[in-house]
Amino acid sequence: MTQSKHSFIKNSIFTFTRQVTNIVVGFLLIIVLARFLGPTGQGQYALITLVPTVIMIFLTLGINTSTIYYVSRDEVKLQTVYNNNIITGIVLSFTGVVLGGIFVLLFKDKFFADIPYYLLFLGLFSLPPLFLREYFQTVFQGLQDFKKYNSAMVIHQTAILGFVILLVIIFNVGLTGAISAFLLGSLFSFLYMNYQLRKEYHLRLSLKDFSTEYLKSSIKYGIKANISNAASFLNYRAVIFILGYYLVDDDVGRYVAAMNIGERLSIFAVSISSVLYPKIASTADEGGRNRITSIVSRNIMAVTVLVALIGIPVAPLVIYLLGSDFSDSVLLLQIILPGIALLAVEKVLSNDIAGRGKPELNMYLSIFNVIFNIIINIILIPKYGVIGAAYATTITYTVSFLVKIMIFKYVSGQAYSNFLILKRSDFNFYMTTFRKIKGKLRRS
Repeated sequence: MTQSKHSFIKNSIFTFTRQVTNIVVGFLLIIVLARFLGPTGQGQYALITLVPTVIMIFLTLGINTSTIYYVSRDEVKLQTVYNNNIITGIVLSFTGVVLGGIFVLLFKDKFFADIPYYLLFLGLFSLPPLFLREYFQTVFQGLQDFKKYNSAMVIHQTAILGFVILLVIIFNVGLTGAISAFLLGSLFSFLYMNYQLRKEYHLRLSLKDFSTEYLKSSIKYGIKANISNAASFLNYRAVIFILGYYLVDDDVGRYVAAMNIGERLSIFAVSISSVLYPKIASTADEGGRNRITSIVSRNIMAVTVLVALIGIPVAPLVIYLLGSDFSDSVLLLQIILPGIALLAVEKVLSNDIAGRGKPELNMYLSIFNVIFNIIINIILIPKYGVIGAAYATTITYTVSFLVKIMIFKYVSGQAYSNFLILKRSDFNFYMTTFRKIKGKLRRS
């Protein structure tokens, strides 16, 4: 096995272990918010934090994605990337605050009728740290410095949980405390990454180092990925706005609780995909690209389907931890799990396609998905309520998965069985790994 393969596996395993920590902290956060805010507060929290998150996704202009691409290929000086990302992030984030304020003033009565203005604006003030956090973590991803990349993610979740405990539980500030924790968590994560970049790579902010040429190049490359990411995000989250329009905050809270737990299923795919994209972008060998992604994809497929099959019968136990007010979330989680299992595989394939320099293919599918998802939600939610939203989610993810595997087959030339079905070599790898671990345990 080459050093490159060793590095990819090492980064993937390291990222996965850190993501496991992240998932535990994230799950604790879900439990605390559910038990101390209740379904109504949980629904309002989701709606409030969704506004700045959507604005950020749309306004990044794909600079986060292009950062990974250009840094991993070593085509731009790191100092230039650092300066551009800070300055651009600040400008775009304050633009987002203004646009978000206008949106809140115009549509509050339609989507946020029971939420006070000050909480909506408090949520908007999280945009500067959200932007800078997003722009900085992709620098580490491009550098393939996954130790600091994953540490920043753990710090983000841990900081939010810590501030929620302090403000919501100890000081009993309620929803205001939860939104403040959301803001402070992003701020802490950004400050950590900024410190590490300055310390390890000796980067300093300098206005004279701002590159208009790099800004144009990064937007030109990234805008397609940005449209794709924005559409994908809307595909995942548009249902929350639609639920907020048709139903009450309690229903939003129960759906969000089920969705947040279900998404933890894709943690393995997210961890591998974050390593895969810069790896694919920096790999010139077509055969190497196909081999890496095929191995990852079929193993992710097996793991996530297995976890989904286990998750469906144990869903009542998981939801029990949130409290009796969320008992209706059991069926929602069981309906959503199959779709999320397929989504995990799609994320791997999407990162491969983007890493090959073809983000427009992801963009076209994402635009179709969001339109399809909105239509099917508008049809099902008025008739079946929050259950209709859960079915719409799984139907959309399934359709998207089927189209994505056809796109990947076209781009890579790989047979479906190569990247969807486990092979004898995979089982041999698992057995060899198991024997090595068993041997180490015996020696210890």
